[in-house]
Amino acid sequence: MSARINARLDDELAEQVEELRKLTGKTLTELVEAALRAYYEQHHAKSTRPAEAFRRAGFIASHPGPRHLARDYKKHLSALLGRKT
Repeated sequence: MSARINARLDDELAEQVEELRKLTGKTLTELVEAALRAYYEQHHAKSTRPAEAFRRAGFIASHPGPRHLARDYKKHLSALLGRKT
């Protein structure tokens, strides 16, 4: 599926688009597609649940470890912190 877009740009923005087109060698269609994808990703990231945003940013991952770690993490953390002081 494809959709046609008709948009009016003020002179300043039209000049910026033309400058981008010359700098990148991309067509107007490619620039509009890239801009809309970036805008969508930015908006979509804000509307997702916090855990999903952390996962996409690489802050949440899984790693094999002892089965009891989830239950006893405070004990293990205290032991590790005690060694650092």
